[in-house]
Amino acid sequence: MLEVLGLAAVVHQVNSYDYDGDEHFEDSLLHESRYRRSSRKRHFHEGSYAYYDHSIPLTSPGMYRGPRDNQALLRFETINRTRDVVDCCPTVLEMVEPAGGKNQDGIYVELYRDHSYKQRFYELSCHKDILDKPCRFMDKKLHNQSRCVQQHSYTYALVKDTPNHRNKNFPTFPANGSGGVTYTLDYISVRSGCSCVVAPNKRKRNKIKHKRKNDDER
Repeated sequence: MLEVLGLAAVVHQVNSYDYDGDEHFEDSLLHESRYRRSSRKRHFHEGSYAYYDHSIPLTSPGMYRGPRDNQALLRFETINRTRDVVDCCPTVLEMVEPAGGKNQDGIYVELYRDHSYKQRFYELSCHKDILDKPCRFMDKKLHNQSRCVQQHSYTYALVKDTPNHRNKNFPTFPANGSGGVTYTLDYISVRSGCSCVVAPNKRKRNKIKHKRKNDDER
């Protein structure tokens, strides 16, 4: 059973400092409880990239900055925070221990866990100061049309097998002392990055539509 967990997620023995109470969130776990994200700052797969941290506030998030101020911000973050590049939408690397998740069909699935083991996943979240705000380092004309949005992807997890979401492509596995409960592999949604998106100028677009309509009526 535990060998299968290695395919689905990072599984560690639980200690008292690994979690602290339940936290509710809306996007990937549908209001279900989830343990607090790990405060560990660096992990083996970070490479040379230095992620941001929720505990360190961003400088004037969402505000337009001119070229000179942008260069000053670049120097500040590359020199003082020892990173080679900076994000238009800063990203935070976090480790989570969810009780369940949303699969590709939008169905909530319950993850395998017991008193000794919980499944852990790495997530890349938008920094809380920049989420749904204009992107940094944007041209003045596009600044207010930009926005930092949370991205999601899917990863394997070992979940409780139920007829409602049974995936015939994956085998089922019994758990020791589970009273007949079986588990199977499925996908769950995880946060996978923070992306800068730019929308068309609504005023200009409506003005063009109105002009075309008047031209057609002539």
